[in-house]
Amino acid sequence: MGQLGIALFDYDFIGSNNPAAWSRLSKTRIEFGLSYNSLFVSNNSLKSFYKDADFTGFTFGFPVQRDYGIGFVLGIVPYSNVSYKVKQIIEVQESDIPAYSIDYEGRGGISKMFFGSSYTLPFDLSVGATFDYYIGNLKYYSEVNFYDTDNVNAQFLRTYTPKGMGSTIGFISPELSSLFGDGSISNLRIGLSASVAGKFSADTLLSSTSSLGTDSIGHGNVEMKIPIRIVAGVSFLLSNRYNIYLDYLYQPWSQYTFNKQSSDQLRDINKISGGLEYRPIREIGATFWEQIIWRAGLSFEQTQYMVYGKGINQYLISGGLSLPLSFENTIDIGLQYAFRGTKDFNLFTENFIRLNLGLSLGETWFIRQDK
Repeated sequence: MGQLGIALFDYDFIGSNNPAAWSRLSKTRIEFGLSYNSLFVSNNSLKSFYKDADFTGFTFGFPVQRDYGIGFVLGIVPYSNVSYKVKQIIEVQESDIPAYSIDYEGRGGISKMFFGSSYTLPFDLSVGATFDYYIGNLKYYSEVNFYDTDNVNAQFLRTYTPKGMGSTIGFISPELSSLFGDGSISNLRIGLSASVAGKFSADTLLSSTSSLGTDSIGHGNVEMKIPIRIVAGVSFLLSNRYNIYLDYLYQPWSQYTFNKQSSDQLRDINKISGGLEYRPIREIGATFWEQIIWRAGLSFEQTQYMVYGKGINQYLISGGLSLPLSFENTIDIGLQYAFRGTKDFNLFTENFIRLNLGLSLGETWFIRQDK
């Protein structure tokens, strides 16, 4: 559904974008997912194909007090990831320096562990907040390989282990459709969330391997500053079956710093996304096919990356469905296609296909017994 949905209340799923949405949890829920990624990369002369699989997160939540909209959720989700491998072949003409190649490789990522709660204020205004803890491990390899045997190859490894705390706060407005007087539109709401990651502490290590062995060139602890992430959106229900929403995301990555140094290869993120969900009205005795939930979405993103002064944009389209296992449990399947990049300046374009698989389980727990 375009990856966001900041103003969307959902009784049957746990959303991690806006903690205010947890005020409508109706059952204790457990959710987790996997993704299979295919990446087609090309420039003006080369083409490559890559694939991998990722764990996309785990969440657990339950309603504490439905009358006051108190819900509690905890989980772990990926925040960022690094995965690349590049070879650069260098041939020096009319020089005593032999031909050689440089291999670059990066892997790792940062995960976010969180727990939080929601509450419904008077006039049906829902608010929520989380405590977030970030932890990660990032490794960047580079290796110089000479094609003759008279020179010794060299390897370098940079390791970062960032960690830090943050918080996400959000709200979802009361129902506003009565302001427009159109009976076909209902559950019209506005949502907003802000994620503050703050300043991270990052242990760093730079080591080299050569004919003299492996040696630590430098190590220490530096500060990493992640900019605030703000998402605003609107959602409404059309004809009691179609959930429609539109979102806008902003994150000023131009303000990112590592060891108090900014980067001229980063710019601010601006992203617009929209989604449509068809959800049939629940009826006792409905067939399997009559209970399927259908979804589709698209988005445009001005990503944070600048290469040779050229900004990298991304276009995404997605679709999926939830297949019922029972009245409260579903298998969720989603397919995303994204295009990003440019072939200007001999840069690369990427065609990205991702298959998402999820499992959402709901049951009634913590029933109070009347005496």
